Parts: sequence; C-alpha cells; structure tokens
Amino acid sequence: MQSKKITLALIVNIILLIAGLICITVGCFKLITNEVALATTGLGAGLLFLFSATIERFESLKGMSLEVTTRKLDDKIHEASEVVKELKQLAEISGHTLSLLAARVGRWGGSFTFEESYLLAQQVRDNLTSLKCEKNTITHALNPWVTVVIADLGRKLLAPVTEELNALEQQLRRERDKIPQPIKADDPAYLELVQKINALSTHMHPGCDVSALDSDKTMAAIETYVSTAPELDTAAKLKHLDNIKQWSSEVDFLLRQSDVKNPSLWIEMLKQK
Repeated sequence: MQSKKITLALIVNIILLIAGLICITVGCFKLITNEVALATTGLGAGLLFLFSATIERFESLKGMSLEVTTRKLDDKIHEASEVVKELKQLAEISGHTLSLLAARVGRWGGSFTFEESYLLAQQVRDNLTSLKCEKNTITHALNPWVTVVIADLGRKLLAPVTEELNALEQQLRRERDKIPQPIKADDPAYLELVQKINALSTHMHPGCDVSALDSDKTMAAIETYVSTAPELDTAAKLKHLDNIKQWSSEVDFLLRQSDVKNPSLWIEMLKQK
C-alpha cells in the first residue's frame, strides 16, 4: 500500500514538473511579445507548479515496515511567501522594461503609435496594481512612457510655430535679395534685414529641443520659446500660446497620475502623419 502511495506521489510530482516548465516557457514567450498580463500569469503558474512538485509527500521511511512520518508544511508556507515576493519583483521589473521598450524602440512598421503605447501602459498599470505594488513603483515603471508622450506632444505643439517662423525667415531673405545691387555695407535697410534674419535664425536653431527637457519643464519651455520669438507678431503669439495652454491641464494630470485624462483627445493629437 505504502509503495503504491509513493509511486503515485512520484507520478504527481512529474506531472507538476512538466506543467510548470510548460507554463514558464509560455510565460517567457508572452513576455517577449509584450503581453504583460499573460506573461505574469504564465510565469506565476509555472513557479507554483514547480514549487508544488518539490513538496515531499513523506518525510522519512523507517525500518522494514516502511513507517512514514508526514512533514510539517511551515517551511513550505514560508517558501511560498518568498515565491510570491519574487513574482512581485519580477512583475515590477518586467513592467518597467516593457514600458521603456514601448517608449524608445520601434517596430518593423515604425515606432509605437500613442494608442498602442497607451494600451500597453494600462496593462502594465493594471498588472502592478493587482500585485499590490507601491504607487511610486508603478510611477517609476511608467515614467519612460510619460516622458516620451510629453515630448511627442511638445513637438506637435511646436510644429505650426516652426512652420510660421520658417515662412517669416524666407520672407525676410526675399526682401534682402530685392535690394538693388551693389549693396552698400552701411545701407540701413540691408543692415536691418540682416539683423532680423540673424535673430530669427538664432532663435530657430537649435530652437526648443523638447527631447532634452525634463517632462515637468516642457510646457513652460515651449511657452517661453513662442513668447520670445522675434518677428512673430502679437496676434500670432497669442494664438499659439492659447493652443499650448489648453494642454497644460492635460500634461499636469499626466505628470501626477502617469495616465491621460482624455485618451481620445491625445490619440487624435498624436496621430502619425
């Protein structure tokens, strides 16, 4: 009878071992394909199966009568809590890594769209929240995504400003080229045009590099860039500044919550050309 029990226990352990290896293999594949929730589930299930396979049903065999003594499970319960802790740490690390990849790495068809990266960010948030991770851990995991989203918004807001400044520079150059030849070096009209062109060119190059700014300073830097632009009249500045300020509350919310308040608004704004 005891021999049959031992054989059955061995069979069960082998089945649990195989199931654990399969789950871990599937979990690793899902992690590579950026399916965070399924990856965490697969890895967690695999670890638990492997853990179960190591539980010895019998602690010792004594004498010819094969007397058995059952092992207390206190140590195994402690080991199980350690496995859960390690699984939580794994989810935190994979969550941050996937967020970083979504923010910086492209695909065959180009970089992630905002909609794609937003859905991934939500999966990361849900996964870490379900594991009861600290808020600062979730914020850290999503920080690369937040940084790139704000930079992308900054570039979109600056695009019409840059276009208008380019047009102004070209207009000034055309006016300079219309001055009758030969041009005198001290010609006031020529000197004025050259001064305006140089000031505008200096302002535009390198311009406002949003990728080099801290996320919480991006909007202020853009406003300063527009308000100090030479040759841009007051009406044009107010128009651009009004458009920029409309996004200030959205950016503030994103910085505080690592989430967007109005997803459809961001999706429409950050559509790729």
